[in-house]
Amino acid sequence: MPLICGHDAPAYGLPLCRNEETVTASPVCEECFDAAEGAPVGGEVETTDLPSGAGRVIDVAPTRGGLLLLDEEGRILLWETGARTCRELARGSVTAPDGSEPWCGREQTRRLHASRDGAFAAVVIDYGRHGEVYDLSSGAVTLTLENDGYHSATVPFSLAFTEHDGRNVLLYRRQWSLIEAVDPATGEVLAAMPVQEESADWSGYFQGTLHLSPGGTRIASDAWCWHPAGRPVAWNLGSWLTEGEGAWRTGNGWAALPPCEYYWNRPMAWLDEDRIVIGGLGEDEEEIVPGARVFDVSRVETDQWGHRNPVEVATFGGPEGAFFSADGLLFSAGADGLDIWDPVAGARTGSVPGFVPTHHDALAGHLLALDPARGAIRRWPTSGSRR
Repeated sequence: MPLICGHDAPAYGLPLCRNEETVTASPVCEECFDAAEGAPVGGEVETTDLPSGAGRVIDVAPTRGGLLLLDEEGRILLWETGARTCRELARGSVTAPDGSEPWCGREQTRRLHASRDGAFAAVVIDYGRHGEVYDLSSGAVTLTLENDGYHSATVPFSLAFTEHDGRNVLLYRRQWSLIEAVDPATGEVLAAMPVQEESADWSGYFQGTLHLSPGGTRIASDAWCWHPAGRPVAWNLGSWLTEGEGAWRTGNGWAALPPCEYYWNRPMAWLDEDRIVIGGLGEDEEEIVPGARVFDVSRVETDQWGHRNPVEVATFGGPEGAFFSADGLLFSAGADGLDIWDPVAGARTGSVPGFVPTHHDALAGHLLALDPARGAIRRWPTSGSRR
């Protein structure tokens, strides 16, 4: 079939429509496909060597004061913006156990988390049970973390820092199905999910990776439930931290997204305070294809069984790899590079070939790619995503 762009070249990508007045799609060449569906965008990818004094860095965490680095020796180092050196703030003892058998290939690894102001950090074992919290002004361990170990090998360690009423709050899973909010300096419990009864909407979920909305008003957990099926859940964080268990008497904005058999630890990102996007199209792990589903958790519909389900506002194929979001756009870090998507139209609007970010520094407006083997970090400004 001849190409509608008129070029003498192989067809590339999905067929495109000629114009807005027809639904007939025809093939085009790669150059024209990129021009219409997301050519490389502006914004230079900057590569910077990690600072002198840092060992082999295995994870990073952005803060207002700079980038925290976790090295293989367990040191937490502060790399201030523009500095060529770093300084040690704390040294932990958390290590992944030797000889542990990974569940479905999920290796136990150390993960670094930090409060936005850089006052506290935590190192935990993903797909494990243990962790520590540090006061970075003194380097002291303020909390020793341990979950109950019930199927903990199936999910990353549920932990996130947030802020409420001018203070830092640590959210983490002490028991398999319950998240607690505690003071990271003292361990004082500030709010807890109520002990679950079988009739409770929020019962029976194994809590996974925690995702905060940009403004911190909602939280989502990449959870799963029997038999097993991945089923992300979300709830109102602000009302819970204000009212405690009392917030749950009226449901606390609880929303359970559609289940997918044997599929969790999936790409996920909040677009704003109401819309969340999850990766993968299909209802079973063996059928999953790349794509994105967008839900508005502030809007619910009741199905024939009386379940309240968030409204799905967009579904489109293409995005794969880790998900990030900024300025209402979706970023997907696939094997070949970064793709940028309009989550309303479901269209790819740009790409950054060869750049595969691993972290999002929302404070500085950058996506980051940690390259431990080269001892470097690569940065790309999300402001360059709009042409």
